[in-house]
Amino acid sequence: MKSSLLILVLFVGMPMALRAQAPTTDADFQGHLIGETIADFLRIEPEAQQEANVCRQRSERHRCIELIAALDRGQRAEVSTATAANYVLDAGKLVKLTMLVSESFEATSDALSKKFGALPKTTTLPSHNTSGAKWDNQLYTWDTPTIYATLYLDNNPVLQDHRPLLIVESHAEHLLDNVDSPAKPTSVASSAAPKQ
Repeated sequence: MKSSLLILVLFVGMPMALRAQAPTTDADFQGHLIGETIADFLRIEPEAQQEANVCRQRSERHRCIELIAALDRGQRAEVSTATAANYVLDAGKLVKLTMLVSESFEATSDALSKKFGALPKTTTLPSHNTSGAKWDNQLYTWDTPTIYATLYLDNNPVLQDHRPLLIVESHAEHLLDNVDSPAKPTSVASSAAPKQ
């Protein structure tokens, strides 16, 4: 009896222990997951919820027209918050977030590599200005099964703010941003719609 109970506990508990050891690939940033519903997004972002409430009362404002269309009909809208984050909502979900990161480029890169369980593709982008000054900008890319993430550092010596820029997006959103076609879709939802 004891041995069968022990085997049962090991059999049931082993998958949970293995999952706990596996690196996470979810794009969890400031409490957000790429692909979360708009309802979850608004619950996590009280500032965006307040804006939605104001827009429901004053729907004639241009900014409100887009936000209400995203909330009610799954259309595309961008939402910015005071935390220097920008979010894109499309097809009823969070599909992209963009933010300046306060940690160093190296610390952020290390943390992202641990989060995704993979090293980034690194790209050095030589740059210069009209005065002849030269520098290298850094672009790190993680292409995981669930998201596409980039970390960019602009080393322009003229800039005072050298915080890294982090962009995390769904694969569909990344493809949408990189479509080079006259019939470029305008939203994740429209890119998935059947062609007529």
